[in-house]
Parts: sequence; C-alpha cells; structure tokens
Amino acid sequence: MKVLINLIPIKKGGGQQVASNFVVQLLKFKEITPFFLVTKNTYIHKKLLELEAKSVFVVENKLISRFFFQSFRLNGIVKKNSIDIVYTMFGPGLHCKGIKSVTGCAYSNLFFPEIDFWEGHAPIKKGILKLIDNYRLSSTLKSDAIIFENEAMQQKVNSLFNYPLEQTKLILPSITEYSLQETSLEFKLRLEKINNTNFNLLMLTGWHKNKNIEIVPDILYNLKKKGIEDVSFVITVAASHPDTIKLIEKATKLGVQNNIVCFDSVEPNEVRILFEQINAVSLFSKLESFSNNIIEAWYFDKPLFISDELWSRAICKDAAIYVNRLESMDIAGKIMDYRKDVRFQETIMSNASKIIKKYPTPFGKVESQVNYLKEVLDA
Repeated sequence: MKVLINLIPIKKGGGQQVASNFVVQLLKFKEITPFFLVTKNTYIHKKLLELEAKSVFVVENKLISRFFFQSFRLNGIVKKNSIDIVYTMFGPGLHCKGIKSVTGCAYSNLFFPEIDFWEGHAPIKKGILKLIDNYRLSSTLKSDAIIFENEAMQQKVNSLFNYPLEQTKLILPSITEYSLQETSLEFKLRLEKINNTNFNLLMLTGWHKNKNIEIVPDILYNLKKKGIEDVSFVITVAASHPDTIKLIEKATKLGVQNNIVCFDSVEPNEVRILFEQINAVSLFSKLESFSNNIIEAWYFDKPLFISDELWSRAICKDAAIYVNRLESMDIAGKIMDYRKDVRFQETIMSNASKIIKKYPTPFGKVESQVNYLKEVLDA
C-alpha cells in the first residue's frame, strides 16, 4: 500500500512529538510504502532526515508556498508515485480526485460551537480565526474517513454535521518512546533556572488564550497571601514574547515574578529531561481534543491539575486534580490541599498508573492507524 503522509500542518507544539513517534513506528511496517509531505526545517522534517526516510517532499513554511504546492505539485506526486491513499495526521485534509483520503482531527472547537473558543480576541482577529475554522471543517468533512482521539468529537461529527459514524474511527493517543539522545548545552543552562527546592508546576504550552496562562500571577499571589512562597510555574514561553512581558509585569506588581520561569520552547527529545525537574503538570484549557500534557503527566508520574470541564473529566476520570480554571483562589487551594494530603497524593498517582495502562503502546497505536487505512482503502 502506497500512502502519502501529510505532515505539513505539524510545525510546532505537541503534534511534533506525536508525528515523530508515528514516523519512527511506521517505518517498521514493511507492507507500507510511505511518501512524506513536510514543512521545511520543522522538527519532523529533521527527524525524517535523521531516520534516512525515503520519498520526502518539502514545502516552504509560507502560505503562498503551501497554496502553490497543493494547486500545482500535489496531483503530480500522487500520479507519478501511484499513491493509493492520502493520510493527513492532523490539520486540513488533502484531497486528490480519485484517491481516498483519511484525516486525523483534533480541532475540538469545531465540535463544541456552544463554547466561545476565540473569546478575548479582537473582532477582526476573531473573524479571521473563524474563517480558518470554516476551512478546516470543510476540508475535514470532505474526507472519506476521519480519525478521532476523543469519543465526544466522534459522536458530534454525526450529530452536528451528519457525517456517517461508520466512516469514523476512534484511536486513543499513545504513550511516547522518549528520545535518550544528548540535549544541547543551551537547554541544560535553561534547566538551571528551575529552583528544585520549590514545588514546580509545568505548563507545557505556547501562548494561546485557550490555555489561560494569564491566571498564573493571581494563583501565585493567592498562595503568597497564605504564606506559601515555594510554588513556581515553569512555562514554555519565550521571555521576549509580548504576552510574556505583560505576564511578568503583572507578576512583578504582585511580587511573585521570581516564581515564574519562562522556559521557552521545548523540542520533543527534551521533554523527558524537563519532566525530571518538575513536580506537577497544569492544564487550564477551556477546551481540548486531547493533550500530550495529560498522558505525559501520567507517564512521568506527575500529578495533573486540570480544568474542571466535561472534556477533561471524560478523559481523566479520577486520575487528575480538577480546578475551576477561571478562579485563581480555587486553583491555589487545590495546590495547597494536594501538597498536604499524602493519602490523596497516593490515590491520584495510583489512579493515573491504572488509567495509562488502557492506552496503546506507540507501536500499537500506529498499527491501528495502518489497519484503518487498509480498511478504508478496501471499502
């Protein structure tokens, strides 16, 4: 089976780790002949070069380059290489006449229209983001089959858009085979910014209003008022980012700036080492399809403080500490309660160790994806 793997939309964030795991495992399947589409100089592009993967087609990281590629090069690649099926891991699907396409969908906001996902953005920006959403939805629904990692989204694609459930597949995320390769001196120097005597909560995310990073100074201030000054947040954002500058200005006014570490972005091969330096994971999102933060917290035996929402409870069950994402006092209280209750700590970690066993291995997940591509192709 000749499969065109579309990885072009995966340029940053947790998707890089997922894509890296996918290509490593996929190359073990001898019955598959993969052809890869990637954005130039991304982590996954470099990973494919490292793996000496064959048939890698590279697109410049520019909108006009992507448009040109899809309009003029894509069909030629499909015909020349006798592609059987196109698989877009995440992002807007690619569609070629006469060729079946399968799309992995993680755009949770498309399936929860009752939630104002883009709340807080200026009207013009919000309008542009909604236009992009419309394109993503249209492209996804054009697919011959859709893979979801969230059962609620799988059901809603049918109830909201009348997409046939029999053309969908639920494949849960997997744990990851974390790289043991040497990290850079620059990364090791950044690790030194983390005070290991503190209780460090990791926010492994970039700037996005959905992530609610802005609440961190208020959480720390509420802890400070209770006499607790040994809690820190390690946030993977650049210190030079305009929103980070605003965050630190607010934190400085509240006297908690020393309890925030702006760690900057993290490559997939650095994740394992960063987790060794932290004590807990925090995810205060309004909405997620899933999140690497969740499964990474469980995998590395770290407590997970997460928004108390329907999507999070559906995923995490009794293996997380739930907080009101908009109430800094509640979050601060939950952190204090967790730290002083040893029995609760043991219960949470025991529940996490049980739930992660229900998730597939890296190879098992990719095997499910490959089998589903075969199933769609043969249908």
